[in-house]
Amino acid sequence: MSNHIPPLAALRAFASVARLGSFARAAAALNVSTSAVSHQIRGLELGLGAQLLTRARNGAPNNEAGVTEEGKLLLGAVEAAFDQLGSACEAVRDRAKRARPMLAISANGSVASLWLAPRLAAFAALHPSTQWQMQAIETDPNLVREGLDLAILRYRRGTREPGDRLLFHETVFPVCSPSLRLTGSPQELTRHSLLQEDHSGSPEMNWSTWLDLLGPGASTRVNLVRFSTFNAVVGAAIAGAGIALGRSPLIDDELKSGRLVRPFGEQTLPGSHDFVIRSRPSKQRDVHVALLRDYLISSVAAQS
Repeated sequence: MSNHIPPLAALRAFASVARLGSFARAAAALNVSTSAVSHQIRGLELGLGAQLLTRARNGAPNNEAGVTEEGKLLLGAVEAAFDQLGSACEAVRDRAKRARPMLAISANGSVASLWLAPRLAAFAALHPSTQWQMQAIETDPNLVREGLDLAILRYRRGTREPGDRLLFHETVFPVCSPSLRLTGSPQELTRHSLLQEDHSGSPEMNWSTWLDLLGPGASTRVNLVRFSTFNAVVGAAIAGAGIALGRSPLIDDELKSGRLVRPFGEQTLPGSHDFVIRSRPSKQRDVHVALLRDYLISSVAAQS
């Protein structure tokens, strides 16, 4: 490679003046001062020993400028070289994007859609050098066999596997759409549908527990609507179809946005389950796996 190639900034300034026909217009396009462009062109001409641009009679750099024969000879090569450089840089960017590692995390459907999805998207925006794939898996996955880097798992409260990190405890309380305009009266439980997720062995997720707690009594006749997933319960509650038993922090975003409210005050019950986060057993994991794990744990702490 020749050691006598002028600085790229000077060549870029020359090509811009030649293309736009003015030192002032070139300076504006390059976001520099007109005097800076004039200085670069003067240095380029001195270095090459040839005049590249013609100036107006008074020599003011902001006047119209033409290209000399020597300038035309250089201009073609400069434009071709910059085109080639631009194409090469774009190819490198495309290759770097394709080379970004694909990392994977799983959670059950409710956690994945209501809690994990917005946080994973926010983390990915902060760390664009990696790609993430989220999978909704209801059972405990084998991280190695299924190619997962992280998994959020649901365990009976107080139990977990070695190496798991506690993500959050659940708490349960009634929620509904603000469109129902509930005042917190126990009688309102008999005038609206009660939306319930099927949760065997979790009394806090059973409306009979809450009917006793809030006053009407477990034997009170109510219109109970059962759902197999918490997502369906939340969707029905947001639509104003009835009163649901919400699980925090899964519904915290809906409460914050005002799409759900707590009609019966601050009464809560602890959930029967914890959610933990598990890393794939491996000595050589991408650094972003640990970063995401810590980001999710800290996001829970920030909500508390």
